[in-house]
Amino acid sequence: MKTGIFTMKRVLAFTIAVVASMTMLAGGTQPVMTAQNASAESQAIKNNKKKISSAKDKISELEQKQADLDKQINSTKDDISKEEENQKAIQEQIETVQETILTLEDSITDLETEIADLEEAIAKSEIKIKNKRTEIENGVVDFKQRLRAMYVAGNSSYTDILIGSTDFYDMLMKIELVKRVADHDNTMIDGLVELKGEYESQEAELEANKTELETNKATLEEQKAYHTEQKKKLDDLYAKSQAVIDQLEEDKAAYEANKEQINKEQEDFEAQLQKLYKEQEQIKKKEEEERKKKEEEERKRREEEERRQQQQQQNNNGNSSSSNANGNTSNSGQSSTNNGDYNYTDKSQFTWPVPGYYHISYGVGWRWGAYHKGIDIWSPGIRGAKICAAAEGTVILVSNTCTHDYGKNGSCGCGGGYGNYCIIDHGNGYWTLYGHSQYMSDGTTTLYAHMSYRAVSEGEIVTQGQYIGDVGATGNVTGPHLHFEVRLNGVAQNPSNYV
Repeated sequence: MKTGIFTMKRVLAFTIAVVASMTMLAGGTQPVMTAQNASAESQAIKNNKKKISSAKDKISELEQKQADLDKQINSTKDDISKEEENQKAIQEQIETVQETILTLEDSITDLETEIADLEEAIAKSEIKIKNKRTEIENGVVDFKQRLRAMYVAGNSSYTDILIGSTDFYDMLMKIELVKRVADHDNTMIDGLVELKGEYESQEAELEANKTELETNKATLEEQKAYHTEQKKKLDDLYAKSQAVIDQLEEDKAAYEANKEQINKEQEDFEAQLQKLYKEQEQIKKKEEEERKKKEEEERKRREEEERRQQQQQQNNNGNSSSSNANGNTSNSGQSSTNNGDYNYTDKSQFTWPVPGYYHISYGVGWRWGAYHKGIDIWSPGIRGAKICAAAEGTVILVSNTCTHDYGKNGSCGCGGGYGNYCIIDHGNGYWTLYGHSQYMSDGTTTLYAHMSYRAVSEGEIVTQGQYIGDVGATGNVTGPHLHFEVRLNGVAQNPSNYV
């Protein structure tokens, strides 16, 4: 009986030692910290996450402002284009009216030349008429004088001619001379009267032509005045149109300057975000180092305690050397298995986030003037497909407020273009992002965007392959798909190298 009892004591002592050693090793897999330090580090992480969330919100806000400014810039460009078309039409009208005015001015100049020529002809005709009138008047005066002389002389004149004639022939010659003088006077006066009538008729015709030309000139001048007034109105419209264009150009320049300022602010917040990511990793690293330090201290303490207990037990059992050797061998073998890794996921352990849908419509790279940081997973019928966590981790951020679950030619601005999204932290700086869901969950390190439904929340620990949401078309999309990102210490990686 004594031998059995002694043997049982030895077995019990060995068991106690092994249990103590196992307890120590088991405890080494969890952070061993004082309550004060753990609380401080946890609060630091919480504060950092709040800063990250605030920076992301600010970036989303700036992205929305950029989207609004882009709309304003595009709208202003459209207004400028329309006003330029209007201005072009006005300019064409101005040119047409100007050509009409020049044509009218040429016609008026021609009429003025014709009127001047007619006036000159009328002046010459008036001179001729005046001269003929003078000749007629002089002839009439002479004729009147001869008639008066003949009247005074009476028939005695012919008697004087007969008496005064030297012979009959001389008498005939004198009578014929008197007759010819009378005929000449009559012919001359008739000719002058006729010529005067012709000149007066020509003058009347010239005056009529002049009147007609002056009437035509007045009509053309009225037309010119009308078109000149129209041109003035068109010039005013053109000036107003130019003022509108100038104002629109100023507005566009202001929008672009504002956008540039917002871009700078966004870059600053992006840099701040990267800094916060690094600070978060540093906090985690410091926490891990402190944990490992405390763990090592606790392990040594427990080893010392175990060694002491084993020594004491061996002394009690009278077989201390054997017991001590077994205890050292057990401690040495088991402690060597603890490598201190905590919350670590190797990149080879990532799995495909949308089982059954494996087509990548867009990869990482520049697209439409922006850098596409992930891959777009799309196949026919993908809407509503289940999204699974690519690896074990903790959901650190969720955005699920977007209700614009449909294809569009631009961004609705929700979630900074990601729509509903989730980010999962997998440890050691690895994050995944899932976007454009119908309704999204919290997430980190892996990013899932454009989701339509969320099945997880911030702070939740998810396992690899766990359902986290549904594929949707929220945010900046043309159709339903999953935008999937992998980030290492906040820097986007090519997900194709991980899944």
